[in-house]
Amino acid sequence: MKSRLSIAAAALCALLFVGCSNISPKLDPSVTPPVFETMAPVTAEPTPEITEEPTPEVTVGPGEIADVLGNIIYGSDHFERYIRFENVSVYEENGDTFVDLTADNSYPKLLLCAVNIVFYNDDGSIIASGSMQMPDGSFMLALPGGKTNLYSRILTDTTLTDKPFRLIFDQQTGVKPQ
Repeated sequence: MKSRLSIAAAALCALLFVGCSNISPKLDPSVTPPVFETMAPVTAEPTPEITEEPTPEVTVGPGEIADVLGNIIYGSDHFERYIRFENVSVYEENGDTFVDLTADNSYPKLLLCAVNIVFYNDDGSIIASGSMQMPDGSFMLALPGGKTNLYSRILTDTTLTDKPFRLIFDQQTGVKPQ
């Protein structure tokens, strides 16, 4: 009986404390800074100025040739620098091995090339290879400026999803603008 009485007294005290607390926010004028009414609202919007893109200033010496971006062509691999491969995915489906990737051509003109993908074993030996293809199935890659999806089917019975690989430009075809 005594424990019931102490529990009832504790519950009554808890109800009294709950009724006394108020947690809603109130502004205290002695702490709140006054509003600055003297500031004028900004109404004028700045007008952006159009500036022309700088033209590359390249001095081409006798016997030197520059590309359309003004970069001097020093070797046969010059145009390889404009192609970057992204989102490479190696996967198996129905017993076949496929590679999907995106080629990003930053050159403003169409680049023609051929690209092989070569897979290596842990000891560095070649275990499989294939040629990248355009969406229409062509092995001669005609890459316009921007991104192009490419694919390859690798003929192998070895699992390649965890093997290192390299994307290699075909040296006979080279990388050339059209």
